[in-house]
Amino acid sequence: MKPKVLVIGAGPAGIACAYYLQQANIPYLVVDKAPIIASTWASLYPSLKLNTTRFFSHLPARRFPVHYGIFPTGKQYHAYLVKYAHDFGLNIQLGVTIHHVCAENDGWRVISSAGSDWYPCVISATGRFNAPVIPHIDGMETFTGQLIHAHDYLGHEPFIGKRVMVVGNGPSGVDIASELGRMRRCDAVYLSQRTGVVLRPRYPYGLPKHAWVMIGEALPKPLGTRLIKHIESLKYPNLDKIGIRIPQTEAESSAAGGTRGAELITAVKRGWVKCVPAPIRFEGDSVILGDESRLAVDVVIMGTGYKAVLHDYLKLDAPRDKADWLLREDQDPNSIPTGKRQVLGQAGLYTVGTFYQGKGAMYNFNVEAKQAVDEILGRLAEYR
Repeated sequence: MKPKVLVIGAGPAGIACAYYLQQANIPYLVVDKAPIIASTWASLYPSLKLNTTRFFSHLPARRFPVHYGIFPTGKQYHAYLVKYAHDFGLNIQLGVTIHHVCAENDGWRVISSAGSDWYPCVISATGRFNAPVIPHIDGMETFTGQLIHAHDYLGHEPFIGKRVMVVGNGPSGVDIASELGRMRRCDAVYLSQRTGVVLRPRYPYGLPKHAWVMIGEALPKPLGTRLIKHIESLKYPNLDKIGIRIPQTEAESSAAGGTRGAELITAVKRGWVKCVPAPIRFEGDSVILGDESRLAVDVVIMGTGYKAVLHDYLKLDAPRDKADWLLREDQDPNSIPTGKRQVLGQAGLYTVGTFYQGKGAMYNFNVEAKQAVDEILGRLAEYR
């Protein structure tokens, strides 16, 4: 039967969509330009672990194997995704590049490396990892060293014997700086911080945060809300005394978010990583920091995150650099996803894999995928 829904992207968001479409008996096809399923997860640095626990990070109807532990590694997660797609017999075609998705006859014309076809519904599930953020810093175009985004960091080996600065104190920046420092094979490792770091215990009171969330949700709402708020407020104290910059204002605290784990504390205490101010400009092989000090470095790794965008293959007259094309007035952009998945004003076009707040991206993939498929069921009913 000819597919009625095209899902673009065979990562976890696309796989979740495929599961719910299959459960709803809606003919579908998932395509991805890569030669393997979940290619982003296949190539991430070896030490990466999920920042969210096993309790909320699995796909529908299939929990992680027990031996994966509380926080599965990136490699384990990739193996899990591949097996999941195989076990559920999901209809995935790899090696297909999408060139254009254009509105046509109350549906969508899709031009790809496999040809041209029309679908009543299309789900864009290519996520944020294809849209890394690299903020402009004066002089960066003339920097004589190497400048990459954390998206392209695959391990410490290319940086042996080099002076490396990691810019950004979110989970990626802290993870990468800690790993490079722990390996002790770089000439120097710096973590550049604009807002300071908020480090939280990975196991507050002996349990991961998500275990406390589950306990809180089982309690009467007022008590559960206070418990979860307290757990979220826990953080390592006195970091500034060992050289880790902490937020100085309420605005910085809000911008810094929170990173779990004590790895950076160990790395700084042992002298493997040095925390420095944020860069304000580049000059030759040097970075000028916010305190006007100068550091000569060989490599700068921008751990500056990703953004929700409408990808270029979607030929739409809509803003692409923020999520306004999806949010409704009653929807909080920092909450778990609610409302509709249809792109505003674009009937039959949906997006999954946009929001990372709440219980985490992996949990949200499932919520968003289910929302999209429920909407598609209603739309396809109009064609009968």
